Amino acid sequence: MAILTVYTKLLDKTLEGARIIDMGSTKSCECYVLPRDMVSEVGRKQERLHQYGFYILLGKDKKHNPMAYIGQTNDFVTRAADHKQKKEFWDIALVFVSKSNEIFAGEVLYLEYLGWKSAMEAGNYVIENTKELNKPSLSADKKNEMELFFEDIQFLTRFYGCRVFDHPEKPLAAESANEFTMTIKKWGMKATLNFYKESQRYVITAGSTIMAKTSDSCSKGMQAFRNQVVENKKLAQKNGDLCLLLQDVELPDTSSSPSGAACFCAGTSRQGTEDWIDNEGKKYPKEWWKE
Repeated sequence: MAILTVYTKLLDKTLEGARIIDMGSTKSCECYVLPRDMVSEVGRKQERLHQYGFYILLGKDKKHNPMAYIGQTNDFVTRAADHKQKKEFWDIALVFVSKSNEIFAGEVLYLEYLGWKSAMEAGNYVIENTKELNKPSLSADKKNEMELFFEDIQFLTRFYGCRVFDHPEKPLAAESANEFTMTIKKWGMKATLNFYKESQRYVITAGSTIMAKTSDSCSKGMQAFRNQVVENKKLAQKNGDLCLLLQDVELPDTSSSPSGAACFCAGTSRQGTEDWIDNEGKKYPKEWWKE
């Protein structure tokens, strides 16, 4: 596995002050982290802040929502002086430059477009830019170079702790269950099974009644599992020959099958594909089960 070393230079020897985040000699992209009140001071010593670069102003709006402004410049120190007069929200600037100084006017316009578009699509921050940016023209080779450079910008932005470009992760959709009932009238037993077809999970639901005793016809693994459940007062409540399940019980992988679920409930070997009936009174298709 490849290792990427990231260097952080503390320009005033504090974690809260100005610093440079550098990805080493194999990467040209370098990020300056500049508190609003330190831009001029750092700019007097750092020549790269006076070359073409891409930047993000970070702060909060009046409702304390995270806010950002995406921009480009040929001299951030001069540009920041104007922003200090016209934009009150920001307190930190992230400035990205090329250590080899190979990025110029056309390239930073393309980076600005990529940054604005990515931040708008992510929707994590209120974007202060008032005008919609059009995609600038650039040669195919330069577009490819800037898209790779922007990937490094995204990495360093994330490394700093800012998620302005990150799309929120979509929550995993809950897997729906197929519900079945197993009834043995002569024993007074009635259990409900939730079968999750996609993950092949078998869950006997709370409120089900199962047999208290376990016969030798069950596998040794099932016998041990049933005993653990039946004897656990937090999981089951004994009532004569039956046990009431107080919590959902998911069957272990070794017993995950319709017959395993039926054996768990009846305490004896059963043909599960015959025992489990759905809400319409039908048996589940055998090809869906995995015995």
